[in-house]
Amino acid sequence: MSEIQITRIAADDDAALLTWNDVMRTAYTEGRTAAWWRSAETTLTQFSDPRPGGQDIALVGRLGEEIVGGVEISLSTDIPTDIELGVLPDRRRQGFGTALAEAAAEFFGDGAESASIVQTETYCPAGVAFAQAHGMGIGNEEHRLLLDLPAYLEADANRYKDSGASTVVPVIREDPNFSVTSWIGACPEEVLESWTQLREQMDEDVPVGDLTRSVSHASTAAIRSHEERMAVQGWTMVSSMAHVGELAVGYTEIMVSSHDPRIVIQEDTLVDRAYRGRGIGRALKVANLRQLPAVPGTASAEWVQTYTATNNEPMLALNRDLGFFVADTMTALEGRVGR
Repeated sequence: MSEIQITRIAADDDAALLTWNDVMRTAYTEGRTAAWWRSAETTLTQFSDPRPGGQDIALVGRLGEEIVGGVEISLSTDIPTDIELGVLPDRRRQGFGTALAEAAAEFFGDGAESASIVQTETYCPAGVAFAQAHGMGIGNEEHRLLLDLPAYLEADANRYKDSGASTVVPVIREDPNFSVTSWIGACPEEVLESWTQLREQMDEDVPVGDLTRSVSHASTAAIRSHEERMAVQGWTMVSSMAHVGELAVGYTEIMVSSHDPRIVIQEDTLVDRAYRGRGIGRALKVANLRQLPAVPGTASAEWVQTYTATNNEPMLALNRDLGFFVADTMTALEGRVGR
């Protein structure tokens, strides 16, 4: 194998970060259908303004002047280290991935005890085998699903038109047992406490398989800080919350990038266990999808992307019924790095 030179990119080296981001995008999305990757603008903001308590590290591997791959390491004081390693397709199986992994390992083990726990994600059997060869075990699997957004919105509008009228009738059937509130942008102050409680419940309930669970105890201040950071990175948050009486029992959230709106990101959907089976999850998702045309940039959106655990049959069935299909499968792996 030719000698690979691996260096860390400075957080203020915009040109190098953008080149590295393009390499990582190619390594992770080549040959996959409508696979989202973050925009150039989001990348620069992420590295110039690290999240509280976190640090992002970008490594690039070169053969002479040729870039063959890269690594992203996300360190934090209270959650496992996340690593994404990519080698360009025509440079795989030449030992470069191993060299990049060894270089990345030099940054592990600093800070809190959980820093010795390392997690990664891959979308192909070769990636799984590579991670397992480096001491990691499979912790969770999720299907990546896609929805043809223009087709969905057109069918939805046609389905719910009043007979002989051009206006769309109410989003979801009337149900006296719950209500849905929707908004675009920051969470309204009057429901912020409920939103915070639901987000914390999601952290505790989200299926993670055998992965180490990272529970971040949400606070209203943390929610507001997150909203501000996302806005700076060019994201618009699209949200819906369900109530039974005065009690908040579920929510869903979609993210739209102003820099690259082609693929819209469906994030969390949660319904409290005591209130499942009533159609609340469907009501939330439909209400939120119907907000998207009001978001600048979504006129050019083609897909909604979401992830669902491979064993979460109720959510998979709901997504299928809405029109989502499985594009590929993400395998999450975890291992411990000695000090």
